[in-house]
Amino acid sequence: MKCSKAPGKVLLFGEHFVVKGKPALGVAVSPYVKTCVELGKGRVYSKQLGLLEPSSPHRALFDAVIQAVVERYGATPSLDVDVDSELPIASGMGSSAAIAVSLTHAVLSLMNIDFNREDVRLIAHEAEKAVHYKPSGVDTTLSTYGGFLYYKQGDFKRLDLRLPVDTLLVIVNTRQKRQTGVVVREVLERYSRIGEVAELIYSAGELIVSKAIKALELGNANQLGELMLVNHGLLWSMGASSIICDTVVHDLLSSGAYGAKISGAGRGGVVIGLIPRSTVESLRVWLQRKGYEFYIVEPDYTGVVSA
Repeated sequence: MKCSKAPGKVLLFGEHFVVKGKPALGVAVSPYVKTCVELGKGRVYSKQLGLLEPSSPHRALFDAVIQAVVERYGATPSLDVDVDSELPIASGMGSSAAIAVSLTHAVLSLMNIDFNREDVRLIAHEAEKAVHYKPSGVDTTLSTYGGFLYYKQGDFKRLDLRLPVDTLLVIVNTRQKRQTGVVVREVLERYSRIGEVAELIYSAGELIVSKAIKALELGNANQLGELMLVNHGLLWSMGASSIICDTVVHDLLSSGAYGAKISGAGRGGVVIGLIPRSTVESLRVWLQRKGYEFYIVEPDYTGVVSA
């Protein structure tokens, strides 16, 4: 048996805009997916979802990974797969990418194939394309390599960045499920309908990414938070937000956050907030009283590893 684990991710800036060639900035974070594989009869079992039958929609990603490995390296033996995910499903934290990356890494390790991280990323991305609508590749790259990542038009650049001193990244899971592919498609449909207006919105999104990198380099939490709010507004204008997401953003601001925004596809999933470390406990009480699932993440600078 071989096991691998891969981190989740949050997009700090630029989601949706990447599909039209604009940059995004993301970071790999500590909740992980652990996947184990061994010779077997093709069984796929999720600790969270139970046995995944071939007809299950949750099974498609696993089958796509195996197919991508077969296309690259030839036939594989029949395998049993066990997955344990700490990441909420369909929330914007890259759970499917972390599954694809950890499964790819574990399968290649079991088969004693000479591979590197880029091989893992490419296979996982092919699998994601089989089940999602035009994935940018940001999620699989962050899960594979870890750290902060700048992405633009297929160009991935790891950045030596840290969050500002005495700040924490807070994740609020709205528990509102949505289909990533549907949201991405409908945002693109609005882009087509409003034309030049959308181009200006996307250009503003590009400028925000460059200013956010500078704010991170300078450790300027106030500016970083303000840029998060502006980015959230741009995503709202393209139809990527929802009432629950906007409510969480306002709740975080009223509790002392520097800024907050949706992260990922939007219309549910997770909202991220940048808060002073000193406000953690009061914020925890506030959000729990409102019934939100709330937790703090640590950046992961390693990416996928054997477990």
